[in-house]
Amino acid sequence: MELFKIIILSLSGLALLYASAMRLINPQKGNFLQTYLSNLDNKLENDTDLVNEIRGVGAVMLVSGIFILLGIVIPDFRFTSFAVATAIFFGVVLGRLISFVVDGKPSQDVIKATIAEIVISLLNIFCLIDLLI
Repeated sequence: MELFKIIILSLSGLALLYASAMRLINPQKGNFLQTYLSNLDNKLENDTDLVNEIRGVGAVMLVSGIFILLGIVIPDFRFTSFAVATAIFFGVVLGRLISFVVDGKPSQDVIKATIAEIVISLLNIFCLIDLLI
């Protein structure tokens, strides 16, 4: 079970590190901006507020990814790592599902990402519960 937990923490932490790096390094490449940038009047390089918001969320994700990965090398930190991973991934899934209901069906890429996030969220919840038992 320990190896399973390390694998789940690795997947969760690396997923957040990747997503956060993309938001911090090149916010224009994010899927979430495709609709916004498809309107020629919207220019990301001229929207300091939007870039600031994107990078701010990216930094939160980066720090969360680091906290999650710490659980791999510091066994006493595992509970915290799974709690952070569960909160982040469950929160994202909850927000996406609310958006599906309120805003309608998103693109296939967003649906695929949501499915992956649901799986990662459930695995983190399972590991968190296992630590509590």
